[in-house]
Amino acid sequence: MATQSPHLTNIPQAVRIAASIDPNVDAQLKQQAIDYLTKVKELCDETWQDCLALYLQGAGAPGASTPGKDGKEKMETDLRMFCEQVVDRALMHKSRDMSPDAQQAMYNAVVEFIETEYVQGPCEGGQAFLRNKLAFTITHLFLNVYPNIIPNFLHPLFALLTPLDPSPSKPTNFHPVLLAIRVLSEIAQEIHDTTLKSARAYSKDRQERDGVVRDVIRSSGDERIAVDGMLALAEKGVDTLEQGAGDAKWAEVTDSTLRTLATWTPWVDLGVSLNPKSLAFYQRLLQSRHMPLRTASAAILRTFVVKGIQDPQARLEVLKVLNVVAIVDPLEAETRGVKDNEEAIAFRASIASLLAAYGTELIGFNENAEFPESLRNEAEAMMFTARPLLLRFLSDRQYEVPIAVAPFASDLLRVYKRIHKPPSIPPPKAGQPPPVQPPSAPLPPERREFLSSMLDILVRQLAWPEDVDWEAPGGEEDSDDELALFRTFRIYCRSYIESIAQIDKGLHTEVVARITVATLDAYQAGGSAAVPWQQAELALHLVYTFGELSKSDGRTTPTMEDISQPLPDLDYGDSKERFDYEQYPLSPLGELLKRCMASGISAYPHPAVTLQYFECAVRYVEFWRYKREAIPPIFEAILDTRGVHHPDEGVRRRCFYLFQKLCKDCRSEAVVEMVSPILESIRDLLVINAELPTAESPDESPLAKATTGKTYAADQLYLFEAAGFLIYFTKSEPQKQMGLLEAIAGPLMSGMATGVDRYRSAPTDLQAVLQVHHHLMALGHFAKGFPTVTDSQVEALPYTPPFKQMTEALLQALDVMKSQRVVRDAARFAFAQFVNAIGTTVAELVPKFVSVVVTEYEPSELVDFMLFLGLLMHRLKKNTFETIDMLLLPLLSRIFAVLGQPITGTDEAQTHKKLKEAYLSFFTALMNANLDGVFITERNKPEFENLLTTLLGLTQDCSDPDSQRFAFGFFSRSVIAWGTSPEAAAGPARQALPGYENFIYQRLLPACFEVPARREFNIRGGNLTLFEMAGLVRNTAQARGQEALDFMSNDLLPRLGCPPDIAGQFINSLKTQQAKDFRKTYGDFVRAMRGSA
Repeated sequence: MATQSPHLTNIPQAVRIAASIDPNVDAQLKQQAIDYLTKVKELCDETWQDCLALYLQGAGAPGASTPGKDGKEKMETDLRMFCEQVVDRALMHKSRDMSPDAQQAMYNAVVEFIETEYVQGPCEGGQAFLRNKLAFTITHLFLNVYPNIIPNFLHPLFALLTPLDPSPSKPTNFHPVLLAIRVLSEIAQEIHDTTLKSARAYSKDRQERDGVVRDVIRSSGDERIAVDGMLALAEKGVDTLEQGAGDAKWAEVTDSTLRTLATWTPWVDLGVSLNPKSLAFYQRLLQSRHMPLRTASAAILRTFVVKGIQDPQARLEVLKVLNVVAIVDPLEAETRGVKDNEEAIAFRASIASLLAAYGTELIGFNENAEFPESLRNEAEAMMFTARPLLLRFLSDRQYEVPIAVAPFASDLLRVYKRIHKPPSIPPPKAGQPPPVQPPSAPLPPERREFLSSMLDILVRQLAWPEDVDWEAPGGEEDSDDELALFRTFRIYCRSYIESIAQIDKGLHTEVVARITVATLDAYQAGGSAAVPWQQAELALHLVYTFGELSKSDGRTTPTMEDISQPLPDLDYGDSKERFDYEQYPLSPLGELLKRCMASGISAYPHPAVTLQYFECAVRYVEFWRYKREAIPPIFEAILDTRGVHHPDEGVRRRCFYLFQKLCKDCRSEAVVEMVSPILESIRDLLVINAELPTAESPDESPLAKATTGKTYAADQLYLFEAAGFLIYFTKSEPQKQMGLLEAIAGPLMSGMATGVDRYRSAPTDLQAVLQVHHHLMALGHFAKGFPTVTDSQVEALPYTPPFKQMTEALLQALDVMKSQRVVRDAARFAFAQFVNAIGTTVAELVPKFVSVVVTEYEPSELVDFMLFLGLLMHRLKKNTFETIDMLLLPLLSRIFAVLGQPITGTDEAQTHKKLKEAYLSFFTALMNANLDGVFITERNKPEFENLLTTLLGLTQDCSDPDSQRFAFGFFSRSVIAWGTSPEAAAGPARQALPGYENFIYQRLLPACFEVPARREFNIRGGNLTLFEMAGLVRNTAQARGQEALDFMSNDLLPRLGCPPDIAGQFINSLKTQQAKDFRKTYGDFVRAMRGSA
């Protein structure tokens, strides 16, 4: 008597313990159970038979813990699912360890289980997930044993495709049928489905196996049995459903069968899957009252359309037999205008997809130059008859439908673009103007009419749907899926419109102008009652996007016109601003903008329309600058309840941004005259209310939440920036400018001071911290509105004293609240803007600012701080040395202290990496700005040796190539700065850092040859690092002269084992070659060194 495997007892016990939710179960025991089950999975090649026995045990039992036909109790569902996972793992990953006899025995056991449990038994209580899991297991067993071990594997499953007739006491049992269908579907997906194949790693063995399985199924006759069986089953289901005798199960069986057929028809022989009987059946299905069956039938027909038939004659014959246009035409008419019926919309999308496949196949056929011309012409004629249907599907307002037919439209437009591509022109000869682009050949009338219809449809598809509620753009995310879908679909349509415009620019202009002008005229005549808001918004959207297509024809402003003759000589005077554009006619875009202005459309009582009007005003601000009479109405509209004072917060916030853009770009005398009333009208919007949000979790910081993301306070900053632009425009009236500046900056400084006083009294008052942050950011954005000035302009600026006063107020606030990160961030931003606005005037305050904050910075802030220092170096060129000298020592100490801390997680590792990159970039910038002297001042000498040691370590670290490159780059510049000898400099100048040549010869030059010789150095990907190394070698020769050449030829290169003749050639190249040529020589040299090592 054979000994029973201990797994048969241990696995059930372990699963019960591991899955238990009883708190009294010992945690250690539970962990032991989990570890044991993990081991069972890992050793699936040894445990799968025990797991299979446990899974199959108790077949035919009505439920768990009751005996089955074998007299044993059926196991619990979670236990059986675990056992099946172990079997699946063995089949998928350890099949080579399973003997043919063992797999044959498994097959016999599974077939017996199906008979006992599904044909004669309770069918797992009708639980679909158990049936589908079994189908998955059967499929992978099939892939392992078919055709070599069990060539008739599928025959028992084919027998299940006919459901048993019901008896008076027992209804029809559909579960065996559904199991067989599921197995056939899984098989088709495994051996043919391209989506599934692309989602997993490529395997040559699996690819070959799938090909063999498909070939044997086709050659053995199994494909005919499978396809005929599924067709017979589907036909019986349709008959039953149409007679009204079928229930929901018949509908499920029929739908599943058709979906499975759709997975088989792409790869079985066409003669098996398509014949007069089956085609008639599919056509009959398209008329069924059950929408899912109609959709499934359309999907099957689509697989016939895209069937890859090699013979062109046969391929075209199949397309003729399918007669897609004749099939789809009445179905399109029947389903046109359907709404609120997902099944009907899905069917309409499926027939649109069928037409798309038909159209793209015919286009591809016609483009194949190897096919006979007569067949290609015939295919083109067939495609021509499909175009009206394409237009009807494109016009559908249910987005799934035009998206489904889109491939047909894409291919058609691609072909037309190729046919009507403008002729290429040769490049201009030296000293001659470029030749004029010859016009494209005109479109044939029929093609132009078709494209005109398509363009008209696509343009109207851009309109907002009537059943979607409008929302202002700019929120965190679209709150409505329909809204997000529409915006995506709008982009989709735009791409096709642009394609048509590339084919025929005049046609695009004609259609857009016709729709836009008709809308504007209707509004001007009848007001908003005559034009729905969707159509009004569409007209303005077309104007807004029209300019994108004008960029390709060389226009720089909307007032320029295509002129075939050159312009006469014109006198621009002393300013281009005085050029009279009115002497030339408007372009089509200029005419549309003029119509918009004259129509009064900005008064339309819907925010979607007014907001789009403002978008147009900002995009084409260059046009309004030369239409002075149009500027006051634009500002009046954006300043009243249509714009920044709109009751809807979303509209207001978008208008804040648009108002800022308008103020920035519309530099017209008309704006200068309106500065005071404009600022007065937004005064109420410049009041800052710092609202502290509620933290959603204990770990969330209310301050961080209030100062990140898209908030009202962040959008409000656009108004302060706009105020800065406007006040700067009054530069010709200094007294007026100072009054306006005080009116804006005064309340901001007072608000900040109030917040600072509150914080002094109550350091835990986060609302006071937020108030100071918001006021600092507002001051920074206000300063951002003023232009960057040069040092020579600073003294003449009347607003220098008030900005210096703001800077001092900032420093006072920062001194009190320097422990608050959000205040440090805001202060750094505002200080940088003050530097831009008044330049070197604030230079004396920089040391104080830096000394306050540098020791407070967290590691992640140091990166931003060094970027800030880079800005200061760029702006304060004359005063930078003293500032950097003062802050370099504390900065170095802080950087090295942070980098010296252990890395305990990915966040710290990322911070270290960014900080390393930032300080290396900063040090390189210091060297490039000729500020190398700050490293060796008396103040900074204590850290200098530590700095060199750290950077030298980076040159040796091949695991961080970016830092390695920066380190070599730093040293390349250092040898010139600190190591140039008086002899090499050809003058009496003293060496900047005596003794540095020893460091060069002992450490730097050897590193240039030793590091790239290491195997871990990526010689292929390290070209940029090699360039820096080559630069270091060349700069050393330049800085030290003959002394360096002698050292390399007599000492360094011999120590490296370099032959004398090769060393001589290298030294000669170093003396004679330019930098670019020497980089190549050096690279070849180190590669040769690696090869000989």
